[in-house]
Amino acid sequence: MPVKLILRNKEYEVKAGMALLDALKKCNIVPESVIATREGELITEDEILKDGEVIKLVAVISGG
Repeated sequence: MPVKLILRNKEYEVKAGMALLDALKKCNIVPESVIATREGELITEDEILKDGEVIKLVAVISGG
């Protein structure tokens, strides 16, 4: 069962067993531009994604 990454209104599907960082790169998402959460908890880029998970990505906005 694939892992879903959700960023705004877009959904991406990746294979389970890969690290979050690799999944983001595969979907052409700049890792530094998002914060990832699983069930409301922050997760790190080295987290291994498991079957059927839904990872919500929150866009990071910075200004000067």
